[in-house]
Amino acid sequence: MFNRPARRAFVASLALSALGAAVAADLTISAGIPKAHFWVGQHMDPFANAIEASTATKFKRFYAGELVAVGRELDALKGGTIDVAAPLLAPYHEGRFALSDVTQLPTYNTSAVSVTRAFQKLMDSPAKIKGDKSFYQYEIADKGIRAWPLGATAPYAISTTGKVLQSPADLKGLPLRAGSAMHTIVLQQLGATPVTMPASQAYEALSRGTVNGLVLSVGDWKSYSFQDLIKYTVTGVSIGHWESYLATTEDLWNKLPASERQTWDRIARETAMKNAEGIDRQDVEVRDTSEKKGGKFVAITALPADMQAHIAKASANTWIQWIEQTEKKGHPAKATARLWASLVQAEGGKVPDGVAEYLAK
Repeated sequence: MFNRPARRAFVASLALSALGAAVAADLTISAGIPKAHFWVGQHMDPFANAIEASTATKFKRFYAGELVAVGRELDALKGGTIDVAAPLLAPYHEGRFALSDVTQLPTYNTSAVSVTRAFQKLMDSPAKIKGDKSFYQYEIADKGIRAWPLGATAPYAISTTGKVLQSPADLKGLPLRAGSAMHTIVLQQLGATPVTMPASQAYEALSRGTVNGLVLSVGDWKSYSFQDLIKYTVTGVSIGHWESYLATTEDLWNKLPASERQTWDRIARETAMKNAEGIDRQDVEVRDTSEKKGGKFVAITALPADMQAHIAKASANTWIQWIEQTEKKGHPAKATARLWASLVQAEGGKVPDGVAEYLAK
């Protein structure tokens, strides 16, 4: 039999062995979107490759919803179906990530890189948005998960299959695909008719004329083969940027040794920035390809003054409407938007006229 010190040492060695086995075991990582998407081939796989190269962890990889569908990632994490969601698409978890839509608010002079930096700073910020809770504590930690940003999309733009947008009247009643609640708000503010559908369904809708255009980042056209369908795009104003998360459970995170947690955190942050850089490059590449085929890209500053003013007013009203309707549901949207606006501006971006005055009230 062991004496007491020997017994403690033996139990400790068993615990360490079990932990080592857990760390070295295969982990399941899943994406609900296809490998061709820049959040999978340019984020999930590079992240998993780097972790495997730097730690004992190995991943079993699943793509295109073959294990977990879009919008089911949080439940799959908490239920143990998967260990890592790459990505966890927050906007599709209706009502559960109420503040993450803040990145979809309209801005000027922003890019995938600048918004990714701003979003990482938002997640890192100790500023309290409600009681003693920061954005991260309110939006992420309270759900029992650990998360990092993806590379943000490039600016979402208003594009059509050919209709030229020169005046507010050109937008009135125009059926345009919306991909989120925020897009619905901004399109309604513009006077268009939002038609909500996943991007994967928009090709047929555009081809048949069910919708005459869409709100989507130019670089994302490549994922859905829109390059030959879209002929006219307004640039220089962002109808927001989509952001979401790379996520695992807090329980799994706490089982990792401190050194491995540091490695994961470093790799996750580096992968997000590389992803954003690639997304900005892809945006330029897709635009160049479209222009060679006759696609027109018109800067907002080249539009008539009344159209510029119309878009600016709609953009500002989108901030106000989102804040007020989210506050009514009990969430600290104004404090979040105030912090977000400061971070966007620190990265060289601008918010629509009137937003700063509203946030200062």
